[in-house]
Amino acid sequence: MTAIEAIRSGDLEALKAVLAADAAAVDERDESGVPAAMLALYFRQRACADALIEAGAAVDLPLACALGMTEEVVRFLDAGPELLAQRTADGWTPLHLAAFFGQPAVAGFLLSRGADPLARATNKMENLPIHAAAAARQAAIVEMLLEAGTPANARQHGGYTALHSAAQNGDQATMNVLLLHGGDMNLASDDGKTPAQLLPAA
Repeated sequence: MTAIEAIRSGDLEALKAVLAADAAAVDERDESGVPAAMLALYFRQRACADALIEAGAAVDLPLACALGMTEEVVRFLDAGPELLAQRTADGWTPLHLAAFFGQPAVAGFLLSRGADPLARATNKMENLPIHAAAAARQAAIVEMLLEAGTPANARQHGGYTALHSAAQNGDQATMNVLLLHGGDMNLASDDGKTPAQLLPAA
């Protein structure tokens, strides 16, 4: 078993065994180039991410943003301001990661340093940080991004807005924030679906 396989199966003990047998396994990447520790976070396997870091996995800016390591983020950007626009192997900026993983302190700091709230992911989703935040039910970060200039009805791939995600999730808090900033419940996606149609049945 590889570290990547252990993460995908959510098997912390198997991951520890892999790391004990092969120290280089901390640097494994998936087929898209995503590092093992970041993949663990995508799979909501925080314990696996922690085990990888404890075993020596490198903490770079994207991982620091996802983990909410504000002091590390400050250090990275002080040393290399150009990292603010860095893209991960799967096309996200540091701001996308802070938004998706619910790290408002990091998101606020990134914005204060000039992170672009309108940076579009270079992947098939072509989403903005606000779409990442809405998908993850992060109402406070959605509001932060709206106040930073993101249009409430900004679209990602397929014509979907943040309100589509919030409605589908039944996330009233995020819906309220978007509606207060001009979000449109009747704005159809490319396939004709509106946020109103995606609301869970009562």
